[in-house]
Amino acid sequence: MGFIQKIYYNNKPLVLASEQPTHTQYEGYELISGANAKNFDDALKMLDKHSCKGILIIEPDRELLEKELLWAFYPLHSGGGVVLNENGDVLMIFRRGRWDLPKGKLDEGEDIEQCAVREVIEETGLKTVTIKSKICNTLHIYPLSGKLILKYTAWYIMQGVAGEALLPQAEENIEKAMWVKPSEIPQLLENSFETIGDVLIEAKIL
Repeated sequence: MGFIQKIYYNNKPLVLASEQPTHTQYEGYELISGANAKNFDDALKMLDKHSCKGILIIEPDRELLEKELLWAFYPLHSGGGVVLNENGDVLMIFRRGRWDLPKGKLDEGEDIEQCAVREVIEETGLKTVTIKSKICNTLHIYPLSGKLILKYTAWYIMQGVAGEALLPQAEENIEKAMWVKPSEIPQLLENSFETIGDVLIEAKIL
């Protein structure tokens, strides 16, 4: 079975695959053959256009693909959590005008699980947070200080406590932190990021 990796840029999917997928979800995507710096650059320019639904880059050589990604972008690692309380509610945050899940960058000297728990605690004010299982990794590209960053985020199912006070981290521009019933999440996702929906689906919340 071939590999497929989805990367988000400008809240649109750049899909890397070893062969052309037959799934209908990729219908209407622009097709590019071969992984190299020029093709990645062309893909991002196309994704900047309002009319572009998504890009599909076909590269049979996975080793070459991973090498070219490292050449084209600066990697950054982060961790985050889908936090559930004893009632089955999900902890979501409202930051920079969109609903999101708590996450943040890996600090020197910590592993990715420690990073994910620390970021959840810092961003939401929870004190009792434990990891239950790994969900998935997501990738997205964004510009920072003249560089293009390829951010890898490791996501975990976590357990929190409903009775603990929530304190959104103002210095990270977080305006709200609140427990949300799963039935209420689809409405919030109308003002969120595609990645967050993917994570919640992988976590079997949606």
